Amino acid sequence: MGRRAAFFICGVVTVLIGRVFGSLQRYLPAQEIAWSRFSYPLLIVGIAAVLIALLPTAWVQNARAETTEPRRFTPFRFLLGFAALGFLLVIVFGIIPPRYAELPTPLVYSLCPACVVSVTVDSSMRTAVFLIGPLNALAFGAIGGVIGTSVRMISDRFPCRLAFLSG
Repeated sequence: MGRRAAFFICGVVTVLIGRVFGSLQRYLPAQEIAWSRFSYPLLIVGIAAVLIALLPTAWVQNARAETTEPRRFTPFRFLLGFAALGFLLVIVFGIIPPRYAELPTPLVYSLCPACVVSVTVDSSMRTAVFLIGPLNALAFGAIGGVIGTSVRMISDRFPCRLAFLSG
């Protein structure tokens, strides 16, 4: 139940961040950035994560019944790993002064989708750690969860080709 809630929360936050990018498309037309390149993928990943969270329990149990040995790579571990990476990226961006790492704006928004929120709030380290970091971790968690679920589904369908993922 807790894993499903994590997928659901990550998916909803990712959809909301995608909607922020969509609203920027209306208010800040594509002068420097094509906002739809960020909005649509985030919406798709967020909706996929929500759908994974809402799958019927019987389907999830049927998928698990085929294998009895424990797996090293599970969708929830992908979710947690990507969430940690997303939070770490915000911390790194918060520590490095902008004059030393002049990254292009599209690259910054690719590595930190939640940084779009910093347009409306101050960019202090406190805000980065307590607001942007968790939001970015949730967005990256949704991405990791969807990737992990996809890998698991493929490895269940083709066990001989992806045997290295099962343990």
